[in-house]
Amino acid sequence: MYLESDMTTQLTTRIPQQARSIEKRNRLMDAAMLEFEAQGFHGTNAKKIAAAAGVSIGTFYAYFPDKKAILLEIINHHLFEVDQSIFPLLAQKIQKGITGREIVQHIIRLGHESHSMSSNLLRVMLSMRYIDEDFQELATKEREDIIQKLSQFFTSINDHLRVTDMDAAAAIVANAFEETLHSVALDTPSIEQGRLYAALADMTSRYLFINPDELISFENQKKRMPPAAQEPFEKGS
Repeated sequence: MYLESDMTTQLTTRIPQQARSIEKRNRLMDAAMLEFEAQGFHGTNAKKIAAAAGVSIGTFYAYFPDKKAILLEIINHHLFEVDQSIFPLLAQKIQKGITGREIVQHIIRLGHESHSMSSNLLRVMLSMRYIDEDFQELATKEREDIIQKLSQFFTSINDHLRVTDMDAAAAIVANAFEETLHSVALDTPSIEQGRLYAALADMTSRYLFINPDELISFENQKKRMPPAAQEPFEKGS
């Protein structure tokens, strides 16, 4: 469900205030996801989305100016959920104590769950960044945000790390994770998923940590994850 607090505040889309309006907007977004999944971006139009949602075409245009705007909103919502599934939960786990290897495994597991949507829909979302500037801008913002938060997180546990350039390490890790997660979600790898994820976890933990199996705890170190690393992805900014 797309809660009001999760919505981007773009001038091109209407932000509903009443429960019935929010419900209609959610129905439109759910229907749009199914249409984009089945028909692709170019095979989908506002009329099809409205019909699938059980509303009039006028209702569609009351909330979204076009199909591009609703797909941007879907992607924004997805990015928000991905962000919320990783960094806040990671902060909670590390308060009690966790090894470097477990940190990496935890991020891989949550990343996999966030890519559990239809492969067709994921292809649509990823392909748009190469043909439209607005989607490219959103993808760039997402990538910069993730790298920044990873870098800040690495800095907070730097006593346990082999790496010294946190920004570069964050970019390397983000690249490795994105490529592997997309490969598993979109393709049929010749190597089974479990083996790929195990190799990714081993490679990343050995690259990052002095001792991947040493316990890390902010309580013991009297350190805390920087506030910015716990802030959600700012959608639409």
